[in-house]
Amino acid sequence: MKKNLFFAALALVALASCTDDQFVGSVETPQDNSPSAENAIVFNSSTSAITRADFVGATAAEKLGGMFVVEGTKGSEQTNSPSTTVVFDNYLVGYEYNSAGTTEDNTNNWEYVGLEKGITGRMTGQPTEGNTWAALHPTGSAQVQSVKYWDYSMPQYDFIAWSTGEREAVTDAAESGSKVKVTRINTGTTLATNGFTMTALSAADLMQCYYTDINTVLKVNYGDPVTLTFRNMAAKVRVALYETVPGYSVKEVKFYSADCEENGDPTTPKDLGTGSSADNAVLFTTGGSALPQSGEVLVYYPHIGKTHKDAKTTDYNKASVTVSPVSGGATSTTQAFGGLSKFVGKDRFEADGSYIGRDLPNATFAGLATNSYYTAVIPNTNGMPLTLRVDYTLVATDGSGETINVYGAKAVVPATYTVWQPNYAYTYVFKISDNSNGWTSKTETGAPDGQSGLFPITFDAVVTSFTDANAEQTTVTTVATPSITTYQQGHDWANKDEYSKSQKAGKDTENYKDLYVQVMDNSGATPTLKNDLNGDGKSLLFKITKSDVDYIASEAEVMDALENRTNTPTGSPEAAYKANDPVGRNGITLTKDASHISNTVTEIVNGVDDQPITKIAGTAIASGQVAKIDIDQLAAGTYAYVYCTPPTSEEKVYNVVSATEASTNYAKYYEVALAGDGTDAVKAANSTAAAGKVYFIINKKADGTFDSYTFKQTKVGDDVEGLVEKDIPADHPGSYTSGRFYFDVYYQNDGKYAVKVIKVVN
Repeated sequence: MKKNLFFAALALVALASCTDDQFVGSVETPQDNSPSAENAIVFNSSTSAITRADFVGATAAEKLGGMFVVEGTKGSEQTNSPSTTVVFDNYLVGYEYNSAGTTEDNTNNWEYVGLEKGITGRMTGQPTEGNTWAALHPTGSAQVQSVKYWDYSMPQYDFIAWSTGEREAVTDAAESGSKVKVTRINTGTTLATNGFTMTALSAADLMQCYYTDINTVLKVNYGDPVTLTFRNMAAKVRVALYETVPGYSVKEVKFYSADCEENGDPTTPKDLGTGSSADNAVLFTTGGSALPQSGEVLVYYPHIGKTHKDAKTTDYNKASVTVSPVSGGATSTTQAFGGLSKFVGKDRFEADGSYIGRDLPNATFAGLATNSYYTAVIPNTNGMPLTLRVDYTLVATDGSGETINVYGAKAVVPATYTVWQPNYAYTYVFKISDNSNGWTSKTETGAPDGQSGLFPITFDAVVTSFTDANAEQTTVTTVATPSITTYQQGHDWANKDEYSKSQKAGKDTENYKDLYVQVMDNSGATPTLKNDLNGDGKSLLFKITKSDVDYIASEAEVMDALENRTNTPTGSPEAAYKANDPVGRNGITLTKDASHISNTVTEIVNGVDDQPITKIAGTAIASGQVAKIDIDQLAAGTYAYVYCTPPTSEEKVYNVVSATEASTNYAKYYEVALAGDGTDAVKAANSTAAAGKVYFIINKKADGTFDSYTFKQTKVGDDVEGLVEKDIPADHPGSYTSGRFYFDVYYQNDGKYAVKVIKVVN
């Protein structure tokens, strides 16, 4: 009599190690088998990345090292656990080429019957006691692996699995030699806190390890493929730079390590020399923090059972991961990524050289192209601030050969966006623009004030996470003091430096993705997250225009407009900054938009996997640590986010313009008339310059007769004995008059401003 047995295929999604796209995608369905077919429960493999570069059959098996361990149960779903009757008790499933059909449990080259003998190079087996397979099966559990069939009296099956890829799985200490320590996959409510653990002494070893969510198969699907999605245990990180400095290209980028930062003075530039360490791109931690170089990964399932299924919990049956450093294992303050490569050619008039990319799509990466520039790292599930500090050389593109050396430019990415989760790839792209906190002289001392050396040169840091279509994490961080980081889920950093106001990336397509902002104080040795964004006038959003037209300004231009305004302020300097919309001396108008920014949010919606970010380094986000910009409600155009220390003083600055400038656009300037014969009254002895006044020298010829006037720049309180004092009129002249003085007047304040320009598109 024929056995009425049923077929199930296990579909595997492995890590696409060389892709620039998401890791996990659709799964190809294996061959169809009707319920009348004579088959045992068997396993097959099929993998597909989101790039649609499919890995099937032998290729998929190779990704998993030709093995995985599966725990399978059957029965009814419990209140706080899946089904609990064990069917596959940590069974080892192995792949053997061209073996399909040779045994009852093998129709697709995967089999499990009798594999307690182990797989050479992957897991030791019986009969020797103390080996890995035996350790996974203590007394009271399965002692052999036998064929299994579908049980139609049961409402569901539940499956979990892990694989150590090409590394050998061991149950004793995870010693060196490419071995990974593993534990049994548990069942029942234990899964909520302790599913299983995998321990590796290097990121390269962890890169070979995979884990799955719980897959529940209902009775209606018995005989259909059982689909499990394997996620990689390691994370991957890469670093790139590009520049947008007008009139210059960038070469000779040198990187600081944590030792350079902490053993020297972090507020002054350091001579890095030309050693190999400076040529390797690095990010580093400070303040006693360190990145683990080995990891014990706990995989657990916090939201299981009918309670969470009925509540439609978003991560129902999903695996959660906690990564801890191995006790006594190595740590490092510095994560290296290799030397820069993928340089671009010279500009039109430059000398030949290795220049970094001049736009985001052509960014210059560190590392090897064969690995898509990624470096495998131990996941860092708590996160910590990461610092980039560099020297580089600016080369003029006008053919003059002029160079400017910049030292100690620095950016800090907040801990919020440095949580390296398993199976995610993170890309940090730093943009060198016209706003920086570096120096152009190594002899300058003191903390950078935003205007040392070049008029500020900044970096943008872009962090992107790839694992599926809902897990894009892109941040932009300015290298200034302080650093500003902006984040919007689904930010299309690879093609343009813009934010979409209609961005709907992720599962939740009903809501638009807001833009979030955080500010890091990086002026000292230990960076800290600013927590006063909710302070009065500290965190503001401005629309940028010039002559009533949307204007794509740089950070440096916005900063200048904030510090030097032409419109007359009202009230105290601090009150004027908060109340007035400045019109900069450069013609830029900054219009506050208070209705579309909130500085009191306590979560960042739509993080990776579409889950909200509610904690920073394990602590709940507090009001004042994050700003939210309702980007979907903004008109398309250019905006500026500004974090400031409001001004406490302000003074009028007068700048005399040439007759040519005045005659061309007299209505832009103020006209001051003096007597044509030099008979103006002069100030007596002990006179001092007053606010709102301008002063002139009367020049005489050799015979003592009048010759001309010269404008003298003064500050309030200066000695003005013998000078002519005049008022600046309140209104501009109605016509140009030859022989008079014309002034450009602006108001300069001492506020400290950190700026991030945001381009908003539909």
